[in-house]
Amino acid sequence: MNARAVRWILPIAVAALFAAGAVWRSFHPGASENPTQDVEITARQDGYYLCLHRAPMTPAEMYRLVRRKLPKDNTTVALRGCQLAQKR
Repeated sequence: MNARAVRWILPIAVAALFAAGAVWRSFHPGASENPTQDVEITARQDGYYLCLHRAPMTPAEMYRLVRRKLPKDNTTVALRGCQLAQKR
């Protein structure tokens, strides 16, 4: 191969991969690299704001409140957020 052609292969390959990534991202805008982390952050925030302005509770009361008010969230993570809010 020609030395000049070899020198252009890497930049062309990088540009093609970048363009392919941009096209894929435009067709999949909601795709996240780590959806599990997004769900955990949301559950923790929900638990935090649920317990933020409440009177001090025992762990059992917090557990029952989180289970009743946030049935679709991850209970363990939401309970952790509730505990953080209770420390404030």
